[in-house]
Amino acid sequence: MAETEIVYIAVIPLEYPSINLVKAVAGIIGKDTYQTRLLLMGSVPRVVARCNGAKEAEALAQKLKEVGLTIIVCPDSELRRPFKGLRAQTIEFGDRGVTFKEDGVRVTLGVGEVFLIIKGTMLTYPPEPSPEVKIKLSPKASLLRDLPIMKKVHKKSGDQSKQPEYFLRLTERKSSSPVVEIMQFRMDYSFLGPEATMSSLTNFTTVTKRLKQVFPKAIFDEKLTRTYAVDIPGTTPDEDIDINCRLIYFQHLP
Repeated sequence: MAETEIVYIAVIPLEYPSINLVKAVAGIIGKDTYQTRLLLMGSVPRVVARCNGAKEAEALAQKLKEVGLTIIVCPDSELRRPFKGLRAQTIEFGDRGVTFKEDGVRVTLGVGEVFLIIKGTMLTYPPEPSPEVKIKLSPKASLLRDLPIMKKVHKKSGDQSKQPEYFLRLTERKSSSPVVEIMQFRMDYSFLGPEATMSSLTNFTTVTKRLKQVFPKAIFDEKLTRTYAVDIPGTTPDEDIDINCRLIYFQHLP
């Protein structure tokens, strides 16, 4: 790790931090007690400090450990790494694991290889629907031919707004980078056979249940079905999800 690289310190959240602990942490990180309490509470680890290099981060982390906190120390290059795994379009369930497929690329995860399954929601544009086709009378062509001439009119849908979409990310123990992502609206659910329905939510729920059955030892975390900020300036909503997924991975490491 380069000495000048930005290093973030995050805190594993506490349900009820005492006022003495809040005051002690506030003095260490240089924030007021109200801000500090918000950072210490909740479900997802929160970034409490941004340090210039490993030495500064290690010194600050040690002070936070001494007052009783569990700390995550992570360089910027690790924490802000974007998702680059496979975004599955279809799935094949087998006796010894699951194969995920995307445009001819396959990733197979054995029964004991999945460490963490994160369920969450993100705001996305829904898949573009096919343009609506209507048959209408063409007055000009009908007049020229003295016959009623019909024509096809392609009507495009109006501007679409983003809407919540469920996702699953599967991560192995050896790396904080998720291996596979499943998106509610992007899947071809025909692999479910007779279990498939017209509802993407019902199909997504069925896939989730089956994955939990195939990977019984994997930790299932659904905290990101709610929205959490990351306390890092200049991030996009997609980056917030990537960062939170990594923080949750570190939270569950022994």
